[in-house]
Amino acid sequence: MDYNIQTQKYEGPLDLLLDLITRKKINISEISIIEITEQYLSYVDEMEAVDLELASDFISMASKLLEIKSRYILYVKNSNPEESDPREELFRQLEEYQKYKQITELLIDGIDEYDKRYYRKIELELEDDDVSSDLTNITIELIEELLPKIFPKEKKKENTSNNEKLETIVKKPIIHVEEKIQSIRKYLESENGVYFDKILLSCDKDEKIANFLAILELIKMKEIVIVQDKFLDKILIKKN
Repeated sequence: MDYNIQTQKYEGPLDLLLDLITRKKINISEISIIEITEQYLSYVDEMEAVDLELASDFISMASKLLEIKSRYILYVKNSNPEESDPREELFRQLEEYQKYKQITELLIDGIDEYDKRYYRKIELELEDDDVSSDLTNITIELIEELLPKIFPKEKKKENTSNNEKLETIVKKPIIHVEEKIQSIRKYLESENGVYFDKILLSCDKDEKIANFLAILELIKMKEIVIVQDKFLDKILIKKN
């Protein structure tokens, strides 16, 4: 099985591994750890100069893949039913990353579509006065409802010089979802609840996406619930 790829930029090692898999149109659990390790190492060897922290992540994953590959060869050779498949942890990480990547892509696509739409104001109340959601209730429709709240349409800035654009790109910080999780927890330590709008206040696009993913993760961990008095009303985040 051949996993041919072209050299390009990836957000991290899991992003590269997921691309190797999706290009072949196979399930994560069907990958050949031996061949995908060889393709991964080939890509890392061809990488151009990148951020040192990011490069260390790629190298660390390369080391982990080599370890998994060695353990898997022994696992197949010994055929011991009591031993667990050494690929399982990697499969789990890839499946989690794939899930968050799909959500992020959905949000970005929604932003582009939102810019082309005109919304008609409607009055629609649900039978229940209080609507609480866990992760199983996070649907495509709910995400579409949240998009205008998360990404309000902004006026385009005129006459931005090339130097200003370059300076913005260079200074752009890396946003970590874990940091946003801690930030939301701090909000809820001092308050009974916090509105979506407050969390997203003065955030750029990347921060808003990170905040949204952080909220999904906290719902998954059953630390928070989402409360809405009526459809399209303000969304409140409360401790569970």
